[in-house]
Amino acid sequence: MSLPKILLPLVALAALAIPSAAQAATPGVNIAGAPTPDRITEAIQAGAKTVRIFALWNAFEPDHRNEYPSNDVNLLNISTTFDNAIKQLNAAGVKPLFVVTEAPAWSNGGSPDVAVPPTDPADFGDFLRRFAAHNKGVGTVAGYEVWNEPDENDFWHPGPDPVKYTAMLKAAYTGIKAGDPAATVVAGPTTGNNYGWLDNLYTAGAGGSFDAVAVHTDTACLDRAPDEFYRENGVLARFTFLGYRSVRDTMVAHGDGGKPILMSELGWSSTNGSPTSCTRGMWAGQKPSGVSEANQSAFLSKAYSCLANDPYVTEADWFTMRDTTSEPVDELNHYGLLRTDGSPKPALSAFRAVAAAGGGSPGPCGDFDAPAIRVVKPIPGQQFVDKLDLSAAASDGGVGIARITFSFDGGQAIRNFTDGLTDNAPVGLAPWQGSGKLALGPHTIEVTALDKNGNTSVQKVAVVKVKAGSLKSTLTPKVKLKSKKVVCKKRVCKIAGSISGAAAAKASGSVPSLGGKVAVEWQYRNKKGKWRKLVGGLKPANKPFTFKAKLKLKGKWRVRVVYQGQAPWKKTTSKYLTFKVK
Repeated sequence: MSLPKILLPLVALAALAIPSAAQAATPGVNIAGAPTPDRITEAIQAGAKTVRIFALWNAFEPDHRNEYPSNDVNLLNISTTFDNAIKQLNAAGVKPLFVVTEAPAWSNGGSPDVAVPPTDPADFGDFLRRFAAHNKGVGTVAGYEVWNEPDENDFWHPGPDPVKYTAMLKAAYTGIKAGDPAATVVAGPTTGNNYGWLDNLYTAGAGGSFDAVAVHTDTACLDRAPDEFYRENGVLARFTFLGYRSVRDTMVAHGDGGKPILMSELGWSSTNGSPTSCTRGMWAGQKPSGVSEANQSAFLSKAYSCLANDPYVTEADWFTMRDTTSEPVDELNHYGLLRTDGSPKPALSAFRAVAAAGGGSPGPCGDFDAPAIRVVKPIPGQQFVDKLDLSAAASDGGVGIARITFSFDGGQAIRNFTDGLTDNAPVGLAPWQGSGKLALGPHTIEVTALDKNGNTSVQKVAVVKVKAGSLKSTLTPKVKLKSKKVVCKKRVCKIAGSISGAAAAKASGSVPSLGGKVAVEWQYRNKKGKWRKLVGGLKPANKPFTFKAKLKLKGKWRVRVVYQGQAPWKKTTSKYLTFKVK
């Protein structure tokens, strides 16, 4: 799938094109098989306002073109069944949505495979002209979907072809409008929210040949709630429920912001399968095949609540009305509002409640809030001579922090932190060694926080690297030793501690990094009573230190620690600790 390059900057543009008055999606259902009176009755009793019905071209015109409408008794029975369905639905205030698919062999080069499209798209368009004209005389139709999921191999053979589909869509549009100028022509529903396929259709010239776009979100082994999502290449992913917003962005990018989206299939299978029971799709063997009946019901309610936030989704048809036993993959047998014996699942009550509320009310849907960032180091405007310490924390009230990234000067990488991140717990580098190589002058440190939904926030801090000696030393740190006594074992003596700038920083209202070195002086008192430095050592001043020394001479010793200073920190020393070596 190719990702539309024009998608990424269009979130704000898409928002501007959304109608201001919120209106929930019209709730509908799919029915399987022919639209018989009993199936239509079930859909009406469920409260559906639209009913999606498969109208198979090869059933209406099995032998030759212009076969429909027909006086042949068998074909007439098929036509009569559809006519009666339209009348029965309209009498209850409901409209059918016809998905017209499956090519007869005479139209596709003699292939018995109904998923092979017609050789001449005009044949399909001509049938649709007659079909739409006939239906117009019977009653009111919600619209015509041109094929079913032409973006995947299951329904378009030998494989998806946006150029060939566009040619067929154009012929279908011309035919339907000739038969019923007021009819709604719907671009064939995509598998998932396939914004990449839609972008390819626009490239192939499909714009202007449809009135609406349809999507299907009942994808293989869906077990996520409708408000759970992830992103791919920065946009809401194809196989997340909310990915229809990426479809919307694609439409807006191509000037079709005024056209609606129909979610002509949404649903969750109630297999309540084991964690590895999925047998199809990219996650086969790695996730459950479905959800519990309770979650199916809860997700249905949540889905319509989510859709009510986006008035450009004008219709949402649950897949499907009743469970079946005919599908070879068990997952596909359990999407119904009713079980196979006709008994209701909890989802039926949930659907009826949505239908009674006209599609439901908008509600919270998904965590789209970016994490909050707290930069500890460096401070804004900080000047430094050698190296910088980096420290920052992030917090997220939703799904949690996934990554904290440090970069500089326009996104040049420093380091990512991903392991063990918790809210408001700083991570960083002390020091960032690469800062020693920065040129003199201004620089920008960037901290980026990403949550597990891909929501991102960025905070920038301006710093300046200056020459040694040009920065005044105004702050006095404190040397903190762990012990007031020097511990020696077999003449190996140890002193430990740290350099702290907390008190000075608190007084000045800032927390500049401690740079430079800390030195140790081991001094021996000679026979003349004078102290002489015999052993030394250096450590970085920005982290706790431990100095060890093997002192060969017996007698009286003393030791002190000297912070050598680096602007803005002054030089400072500890008190001497005096001890004896035996």
